[in-house]
Parts: sequence; C-alpha cells; structure tokens
Amino acid sequence: MSGVAKIRVLERAVDVMNSLAEMEQPSGLSEIVERTSLPKTTVFRILNTLEEHSLVMRCNGQYAIGPAVLFWASAYKVQNVLLEVAKPHMVELWDFTRETVHLIFFDGENAYYIEKLDTPHPVRMRSRIGAHLTLYSTAAGKAILSALSQEEIDAYLNKVALTRKTPNTIVDKEKLMAELSKIRQEGFAKDIQENEEGICCVGAPILQNGKPIGAISVSAPAYRFTEEKMLEAGRKVQEIVAKVSEALSRTPV
Repeated sequence: MSGVAKIRVLERAVDVMNSLAEMEQPSGLSEIVERTSLPKTTVFRILNTLEEHSLVMRCNGQYAIGPAVLFWASAYKVQNVLLEVAKPHMVELWDFTRETVHLIFFDGENAYYIEKLDTPHPVRMRSRIGAHLTLYSTAAGKAILSALSQEEIDAYLNKVALTRKTPNTIVDKEKLMAELSKIRQEGFAKDIQENEEGICCVGAPILQNGKPIGAISVSAPAYRFTEEKMLEAGRKVQEIVAKVSEALSRTPV
C-alpha cells in the first residue's frame, strides 16, 4: 500500500478496533489510549462514532467490539471464494487427523486465520479467527514464505525482526533460508514448538497462478504429534492443498 493516499482518521479507527479485538475482555478508555498511543480526545471521539454504528458497545465505562461487526464477518464468509473452495477439503483433512485444522489467507504481506476446525480432544489450540500469524515461526507461515520469490523473501526479512518466541524459534536468517529450501524439497513445513511451546504444526501453501494466496495447517500438542504422525499429516496436507489449488485455478479469488 506504499505510495497510496491514506485517510488518517480511518487508520486511527482501525487501530482502535484492533486494540479492542486483541483483548479477551472489555477495555477502559485509558487502556485503549495506552495501547494505540493516540491522543485521549481522539480515541474518545472515535469510540463515540463507532458506538453510534454499533461497531463498539459500552457498558459501565468499558468498551468492547459491537454486534455490527458480525454483519461484516458473515459477509466475508459468504463472499470469500478461498473459504468456499477450501472448506470441504479441510473437513477431509480433519477427518484424517482429528486435530485442529486452520485455513490461512495471505494478502501479499500479512497472513490471517480465516477458518478453524477444532480438534475433538480436550487440549486444543488458542488461535482465533481473524488473528494475524507470524510467517517465520509457524508452519503455515513458513510454507507461504517458501513459495515466494527470493526477492519477496528478502523484502520480508529486511522489514521484519526475527524475534524468539520459544527456544526453538529460528531467528538466524541463513538458518531460515535453509529451512525454506528444505520445505520446498519436502513439500510441507513443520513447526516443532517454534511459535508456541508445547504445540507442533505442519502446513503447506495454497497456490494460484504459482503465487501463494494462503495455506492449510494441522496443529496439535507435541505429546500427540509424534514424528510419525507429523509426517502422515504433512503428506495429507500436501494432498489437500493440491486439491484446493487445482480448484482455485478454475476460480478467481
């Protein structure tokens, strides 16, 4: 979006909405001001405007995401071709693994969870639909990176700091490049407690016209996701994304 004129007040409103969405409970005005680093009067005016449109609701001086957001969310699901095409294949993958299956959308810069099929087991992932995921530390993210051109990977690494999320996170650029090369050879990526301790994942990129537009991943607690099960799940993910990519080649996204 660089070089494109932006509307500052809309960017600030998005910052406020993101601040509210990231929290698991309502927030006070001072908390929102602190998280967004915006002037208090600006945040107050934005919240009042959003509240008028039911995008934000207020109770006892606390603010939370409002019900009107559900209308947008339902419209996204109805209009999203990737979700429509991938969903039945995700169910097939879920039936095979019985573990948490994620569908990720990649917009060329950022990746987001847009669908999730939870495992029936009591121990499960804490991921949230709509949340952003880190490319260099997740199986889905590394799968997407592996499908980018070298120029695109270099651009990503030049603007992102590789910070350690767990003791297993790859924070060395050369090691990450070697990991991406391995992913291309094997056809799927692994996250062995690199993004979250105790959680392992496998993932593969969804391609359209040779470009990654998303990924599908399977996640499970490390004690359930043995090396053998990860290999089985990884091969199945490869099969599933191939089906989705083939279907998308006949459908514009």
